[in-house]
Amino acid sequence: MNSLFSFPRDDVITPLRHTSDADDGTTLRRDAGHRARRDGADDQPTFRVESDQSPDPHDQFMVFQLGSQAAGPAVLDTTEVEPALDGSDDAPDVLMRLEMLSFNLGANEDIDSQTRATMRLNVGKDESSSNKLFDTAFWSVAAGLSLYDTATGKAPEPKLLKSDISRAFGNRPIEVPGGLGRLSFQVVKHKEQPWWKRAFGFLQSRTAEHLIALLGFPAITHQAIDLLDELMNRVADAEPEPLFKSVPMRLALSSYARESFTGGNERIRMGCLKPGVCVFVRSSHYGVLKSADVGYFPAVSKLAPLHVSPDDVYAGRYDDPLRDVTYALFRIKMKEATLDPGFRFP
Repeated sequence: MNSLFSFPRDDVITPLRHTSDADDGTTLRRDAGHRARRDGADDQPTFRVESDQSPDPHDQFMVFQLGSQAAGPAVLDTTEVEPALDGSDDAPDVLMRLEMLSFNLGANEDIDSQTRATMRLNVGKDESSSNKLFDTAFWSVAAGLSLYDTATGKAPEPKLLKSDISRAFGNRPIEVPGGLGRLSFQVVKHKEQPWWKRAFGFLQSRTAEHLIALLGFPAITHQAIDLLDELMNRVADAEPEPLFKSVPMRLALSSYARESFTGGNERIRMGCLKPGVCVFVRSSHYGVLKSADVGYFPAVSKLAPLHVSPDDVYAGRYDDPLRDVTYALFRIKMKEATLDPGFRFP
């Protein structure tokens, strides 16, 4: 049986765009066998896969930054993002906080009163980081989501599936030495099981008031992540269906981290993130997000075409191009830092 949850140590996707490819409107992509392929830039983001198996684009999650200008693009491929943090030799590291604003389940997903989901999120230092003074460690989250609201008899409103990830870490920020991060995001839909309710504490609250529960594990090793994933893989006995199952992404969180990885080559545009709202969605839905010209409506915590009035969005009086798109919205905060590897207890 294949593992539903895993965090492969040597597998990673690096969003990259070579500017020399832009002249013919296509982008260069290399698959797991390192064979060059060209994909239309408007249809798929560009990434280099370092893995024994090429991920299925349908399930591969990608991170996109929400645009900040009404006249500009609705979402940005990470290779189009300019880091907001500079970084330097004196402050090469990054502190990060994550807040899940909502989880939006596509209308084409079958659910009933027993439908649940388990989410795994790992964020930490990439092994290619310029900061070699710290061992590779990750901030890991296991979350239980109830995809059926007994109060309404249907899928919960997206804004009810939200959580401040930092609280799961005791309000401790995520530390990314060198500013080069690795991010993985996996979600599996399944039927409810008694052990799952106990693990996430759903027995202590009424379901209508408790639709998401998080367990946070700060600064843990690969071995600890493997142990956690092994526990979560018990959902294999509960009719599982992966919504997002993917290879981790390598992303630069500062200009310093980007230049350290690319060697300062300005013709290599590496995937980056900056503070703001990000969309976690399947790679295959990139074109849908772009063509819909979406904006974020905080009152309902969802994406909708920007030309639709807020009143119509709140009332659902519009043709929703994202109706069958499953996605999560995250707000990211970051700041430069200098971590001290020499700190020891006396």
